[in-house]
Amino acid sequence: MSVELRRFKPQKDTLISIAVIIISTMVVSYFHYSIPSHFSVVHLAHYYVFYLIVIYAAFKFGFKGGVIVAALISLIYSPSAYYNLLCLCIEHHSVPSMVEVSMLYAVGIVSGYFSGKLKDEKRKVELVSAEKLQLEKQMAHDDRLRSLGQLSAGIAHEIRNPLAAIKAGIAMIKSGKNDAQITDILESEIERLNSFVDRFLQYARFGNNDPADINVNGLLTEVAELSKLSASGRTVTIDIENELPGDSTVFGDKNSLKQALLNLVLNGVDAVEGMSEGRVVISVKSGDGRIEFSVKDNGRGVEGDVNRLFEPFYTTKDTGTGLGLSIAGRIAQAHGGNITVVSGEEGTVFTMHIQGGQK
Repeated sequence: MSVELRRFKPQKDTLISIAVIIISTMVVSYFHYSIPSHFSVVHLAHYYVFYLIVIYAAFKFGFKGGVIVAALISLIYSPSAYYNLLCLCIEHHSVPSMVEVSMLYAVGIVSGYFSGKLKDEKRKVELVSAEKLQLEKQMAHDDRLRSLGQLSAGIAHEIRNPLAAIKAGIAMIKSGKNDAQITDILESEIERLNSFVDRFLQYARFGNNDPADINVNGLLTEVAELSKLSASGRTVTIDIENELPGDSTVFGDKNSLKQALLNLVLNGVDAVEGMSEGRVVISVKSGDGRIEFSVKDNGRGVEGDVNRLFEPFYTTKDTGTGLGLSIAGRIAQAHGGNITVVSGEEGTVFTMHIQGGQK
């Protein structure tokens, strides 16, 4: 809204309020003077309507507005009361009109006083709200800076270690020591660095590049097969529990969802590392217009802060990058959902909720 429009709106509201007061006063005054006095009920009714006009004026214009409108209306309603008061001619028949005029003033004063109090409280609330909004903006800004700091520190940490190993290997080669072990270390560290860069780019640039209807059963089968390949050599069983019909589909990017589920499964595989009967179960069900993919392991549970699991570079593993769960969380959000986690002594369950139920 432009500055001119913001200025025009209060002026317009003020003019409308003044018009309402003038027109309503004129209408009630017309009935007051045109209707015969023996219609006492009508006169009593429009007298109380004057009260409403005074209250409205006090609400719109505060204490001064209420008193001024009370004075004008009382002058219209009973000019004789002012005349008798100025002349000090307080006779028996003039007392009722003077009481009525006094009541109009009383209504204007009381209404104006409480209206002013209400406006003061409103201004205080608006001030507190503005301060709260400013504080929330500052906190959001601080959170972004903190996240950026964590991101930078994580990147530096993950890059510095391979670079240090590569630097040491090159120094050994320059000194004349050049055997297969040094070459293997250099190759391994370069591959580690490249893998980290690939995962970070995936974290930063993922998206729904090719959304389509995905067969849920086929998706789970592919994830299970990939997980078994990645977990080859480990004593872990990976099972599928599908509660949906075989032709059920979900709309989204297949590669992204596959990556998210694979990250969750591999996280479960790591959790059962060293167990003789480690088991990871991938299950799916529908409810409330969503599809829920769950990955449950019977491992030792989350040892770190559960609330920080989806922060980039936060990891409880010695060899982890802290990006797997972050990527999975962002993929879930991109598909209109989220990931919840429940962890205890009997294992951990990650549940990915995806918007859009089975078809």
